[in-house]
Amino acid sequence: MKRLLSFGTLLGALAVTAAVVSTSASAVSPQIPTHVGGIVPPINKPYVQGQGDLLYHGGPVMTTNKTYAIYWVPSGYSIAPGYDTTISQYFGDVAHDSGLSTNVYATDVQYSSIQYNSTFGASLTDTNAFPASGCPIYEGDITECLTDAQLIAEIDRVINAQGWTRNGTNMFFVFTPRAVGSCFDSQGSSCAYTSFCAYHGSTPSGAIYANQPYARHSGCDEGQYPNGSSNQADPTINVLSHEHNEAITDPRLNAWYDQAGYENGDKCAWDFGTVSGPNGSEYNQTINGRHYFLQREYSNDGHACLQTYSKGGPPPTVTSFTPTSGPVGTAVDIQGTNFTGTTAVKFNGAADPSFVVNSSTDISAHVPSGATTGKISVTTSNGTGTSSGSFTVTSSGGAPTITSFSPTSGRAGRYVTIYGTNFTGATQVALVRGSSTYPATFNVLLSTSIKVRVPNAGAGLANWKVTTPNGSATSSTQFNVIG
Repeated sequence: MKRLLSFGTLLGALAVTAAVVSTSASAVSPQIPTHVGGIVPPINKPYVQGQGDLLYHGGPVMTTNKTYAIYWVPSGYSIAPGYDTTISQYFGDVAHDSGLSTNVYATDVQYSSIQYNSTFGASLTDTNAFPASGCPIYEGDITECLTDAQLIAEIDRVINAQGWTRNGTNMFFVFTPRAVGSCFDSQGSSCAYTSFCAYHGSTPSGAIYANQPYARHSGCDEGQYPNGSSNQADPTINVLSHEHNEAITDPRLNAWYDQAGYENGDKCAWDFGTVSGPNGSEYNQTINGRHYFLQREYSNDGHACLQTYSKGGPPPTVTSFTPTSGPVGTAVDIQGTNFTGTTAVKFNGAADPSFVVNSSTDISAHVPSGATTGKISVTTSNGTGTSSGSFTVTSSGGAPTITSFSPTSGRAGRYVTIYGTNFTGATQVALVRGSSTYPATFNVLLSTSIKVRVPNAGAGLANWKVTTPNGSATSSTQFNVIG
């Protein structure tokens, strides 16, 4: 049985041609570890894009994923100010837009049972000293060279020290600083910047990982910095995206790759598609409202490299909402498109369990408990749409008051309107008589009015009582329940 490794061979002029490796064979290049895949070739190398669509080879995928960033920067080495925070921001942005169909991560959902469901676990600045160089100092600007084995040892050390978990959905990225190179082995025949810009793999201890050299370097720098050139993070973010998407679809190198061994990122390396913005700060992705310059990813459905992907139909969009502010409990009308089949409505991440889909373009919702000021999102099986503006959650005010009600008498089942103040967020409306309480069904119309249905409280006089999180109010006059 043959196994396809989804990395470009790094031999001579064929530096980026994928290798087909027999499990028994001498065909394995000795300098390329068999646990490594998804090598990003240097930008100046010739390359091809594999052969045909991705094929499934039976291995596991990352149905969901959690990312961890290790910035290994000992004393005496440096990264540009903002390099680490911009990369961590990117991980957070990718997580924020989980479920959307508007960026390259959406292409992964067509393979096996993968969801676009990403979370950012943690980041760590690792100041542990580098070991003695395990490979030759192969370029003049390199002062330290780390082997793959040395990188794995440090990743395992950090995981153990932090108590992080190795499993099939957690991925650990190690970022090394300027002047630090890396090679697959001690011979230094296949190294960062000359043979690769990044790669992913699986450690002997079972951790899914990626080696991320400092990509602001000749061979790995595409020259576009939508997040600003001073932090130098954009080139690394591009190849990080390559490795992240490949690990999602092929974490153990036995899941999704084509007949030539190419993974979804390999097939689209250095292919950016349609771009926006001025030269030097071009972008082709907007993730959580921020711009990024990322290579495209391969789609079996489209038989091509794509920047976005929608499975089964267009995602919802949120075009407007009214009102634009209010306390917990406020009724909010949400306007947009493709709302049919909505599974969740959230206010800055807090879910509203009471939403009602009125049509494909209209949803009635309420500001849920725990909501804070932020954007409103609507989720369907085709993705999540998020408002461009924020809903402002205001203070819910003081305790309620009851000023009047109409009518003043009626049988059980009749509707009554209660007037007063601070009714928003009401949790109970009831008739009370002595020590007995008779809860009623109700609907808060405004902060000043509630429509209530007379409960079965038995004949006689009783007071209306309205309860909110800020207190309760009892009417000074009584309602006459007609028997």
